[in-house]
Amino acid sequence: NKYAISVHVSEQTASGSVHDLAAGYEHLARFQVDGTDFFESHLAFQKATERARKGKGPSIVVSDVVRLLSHSSSDDQRKYRSKKELEADKIRDPIPRYRKECIEFGIATEKNFDKIDEEIALQVDADAEWAESRPHPAPGTATDYVYSNNSLPESGDKKSVTEKIVMVDAINHALHEEMVNNEKMVIYGEDIADKKGGVFTASKGLAKKFGKERVFNSPLAESSIVGTAIGMACAGWKPVVEIQFCDYIWYAMMQIRNELASIRYRSNNTWSCPVVIRVTVGGYIHGGLCHSQSIDGYFLHMPGVRLAYPSNAEDAKGLLKMACRMDDPVIFMEHKGLYRYAPATTPEPDENYLLPFGQARVVQEGNDLTIVTFGMMVYKSLEAAKTVASTAGASVEIIDLRTLNPMDMETVRASIEKTNKVMVVHEDNLTNGPGAEISAIIADEFFELLDGPVRRVASKDSHIGFSPMLEDAILPQTEEIVQVAEELLEY
Repeated sequence: NKYAISVHVSEQTASGSVHDLAAGYEHLARFQVDGTDFFESHLAFQKATERARKGKGPSIVVSDVVRLLSHSSSDDQRKYRSKKELEADKIRDPIPRYRKECIEFGIATEKNFDKIDEEIALQVDADAEWAESRPHPAPGTATDYVYSNNSLPESGDKKSVTEKIVMVDAINHALHEEMVNNEKMVIYGEDIADKKGGVFTASKGLAKKFGKERVFNSPLAESSIVGTAIGMACAGWKPVVEIQFCDYIWYAMMQIRNELASIRYRSNNTWSCPVVIRVTVGGYIHGGLCHSQSIDGYFLHMPGVRLAYPSNAEDAKGLLKMACRMDDPVIFMEHKGLYRYAPATTPEPDENYLLPFGQARVVQEGNDLTIVTFGMMVYKSLEAAKTVASTAGASVEIIDLRTLNPMDMETVRASIEKTNKVMVVHEDNLTNGPGAEISAIIADEFFELLDGPVRRVASKDSHIGFSPMLEDAILPQTEEIVQVAEELLEY
């Protein structure tokens, strides 16, 4: 209709024509039609449909239509459209035009259309009265269907199949097993197909084993990766997609926030969208500004999406396999610094092991101080705990949350009940990072258990510098954890 709200297409589209812009796409058929002419429009869409069904590729149909009313009830198009233009649009009103042409061609009569008009008016009135008579939603249902109510699959007994596996290989094995388990699961992303198998080799061998129809490379376009995954998930598939670096997930934010996270809620549980987004996160690899970011603080704020952040190979495999079977969308964060990190190596559980979301792990027990953490910070905290034990003679309990949504605060409560002092350690920024929310929950719900303030250690509120000296100054270090722990123990 040539307008967004008030700006004409000639001012916001190169050449003023979407049809012309589409000329650069190979194998894309283009149709330009008078959208107020039913018969011309029907013919164009018929041709486009037949072309698609024959496997000849996509089509774009650009329909030239009219806008008879203002953009919204708060808009008055007379402010920016001339009277002449508005009158010209009225002449092209497609409904009177369709009526006139049907009568001229002998398809229908005046009486036929009068009857249709009468029936439609009655139906609209009846439907409006029905809608007005419906009760308002009960306030108690306001948060229904933010997440799925379906029960989670149960894990089999944990049995080890190998004594030692690094995290990236555990993830690879989980993907292999789940592809076998679910024939509707597909995997795609940038560089993920063989022979590359992903820039970190997390998807190696998958394309060779399952074929290019189920495992394939995507365009270099994160919004396209997530957007197509949303469509596939709504159609009954299980897309497990990879965002190569979290630093570029921002291109897909509209798709994630306004579509992926909300589809179940806004459809009143009619639709589900169980996409799994695997994404590498974190620093300590000298990746600089655009290969070192943390995203957990952003997504912790987003309702409708589950968040996993494993710290070791066993948890990574169990959580990823669970994510592949859940009915909620999942952002699965993989710290690239842990992929082949020796301390994150574990025995590998077999294909029947599933790790439920929302179950924290007590990494080590202690009586004097609780550290709540996850991801790479588990190992920084372990190092700090050893130092504190030797310098202050204190024993530190370390809780690995494993998942941030849902978050196991009951395990945290049980630990604080024993130690009475707690600090939160995470890699994301200090301000509005996950530690801020965890600390707020602790202060709100467990205040009477505390013998000191809730303390945090996190990254500086800064971008990540490329120089190792700058990176070390910005990201949390063991010495900082030790310092805060000792201060808290003395409180």
